[in-house]
Amino acid sequence: MENGLIERIYEAAFQPQGWMRVLEDIGALVRSPGGALFVYDDARPVQYRATDEVAEVAHESTKQWRDSSRVAYAQKRPFFGFAVLNDYFPAELIACDPCRKRLDALGLDSEVAAAVPLPTGELVIYDFTRRKADGPHSREDIATLDRLLPHLARAGLMAAHLGLERAKATTSTLQAIGLPAAVLGGNGRVLSANALFDGLTDLFMPVAFGRLAIADIPANRLLQQVIETGLAPGEKIQSIPIGAKESREACVIHALPLHRSAHDLFPGGDLIVAVTALRKSSIVPAPQVLMGLFDLTPAETRFAIELAAGKTVRSIARTLGIADRSATTYLTRIFEKTGTHRQSELVSLLTMTQPFR
Repeated sequence: MENGLIERIYEAAFQPQGWMRVLEDIGALVRSPGGALFVYDDARPVQYRATDEVAEVAHESTKQWRDSSRVAYAQKRPFFGFAVLNDYFPAELIACDPCRKRLDALGLDSEVAAAVPLPTGELVIYDFTRRKADGPHSREDIATLDRLLPHLARAGLMAAHLGLERAKATTSTLQAIGLPAAVLGGNGRVLSANALFDGLTDLFMPVAFGRLAIADIPANRLLQQVIETGLAPGEKIQSIPIGAKESREACVIHALPLHRSAHDLFPGGDLIVAVTALRKSSIVPAPQVLMGLFDLTPAETRFAIELAAGKTVRSIARTLGIADRSATTYLTRIFEKTGTHRQSELVSLLTMTQPFR
């Protein structure tokens, strides 16, 4: 079921009417009939989609979100991956939280959520709520949701830029994304690209038969791996970090598969390649920006942030209460997922976002 669900997640990225079913199906995996997707942006009204069970609560929560005690608390104490909010928020906050009171009145209790800060500054939140009679969410529920999180993060990027109201026609969608983007066929050949993408001549280079390649060799190796695997649901690497140079700022290259009805928007296309620059945001702290988009597990995320703070692998192992061998395994996995090969290179990448507040 998860593989089919992943396909529908990417379909919803370009066909927003699919979000309702996606939220319902994810909720069904963890016995949570209440599901919601929120897109927060400093410059625009809050966008959201919610299942019937929590639609009214979701609507009310968007009206004065800047003054929300939830938001203020989360800004100071960010969490990684999905978390049970009943355990995350202190009891005194929950007791006076208007959102919690509305959920209680509906017979809903255990609530899990994940916050995904996007490199472009928006904040995407996924939230699922369970009926009181079904008890609290378990560790297995969190693990299930965390497996879907990287896909939800990339789909959320498109939701933030294309909007949640309706899909657009083929020719206007690439421009409407507002990011450098191109449509690729299964063999890696560029089928169409917007003007922003065409302008990235120092980042991408054409190769034989109209295929696409990244000028950075390690990053290009990851891109070709993505193209060759066809972005099967089980494949992991779908976002590729690129370090800053004098001629351009640091960026992230995202590959999103085109599934189901999304093919109608991009005939013949198999994936979209989009580029996001890392910029300042007034919404979320820096360390999370890279984490939500590189398929890191919550444990790998905590490890990477400790590493970016300048700690050694051994000291991080002691801090996290894991064996040295486990710490080395974490480091190896993070290397693979970020396309880096040395600890200094990884730390440099992870600290690119330090200007973020």
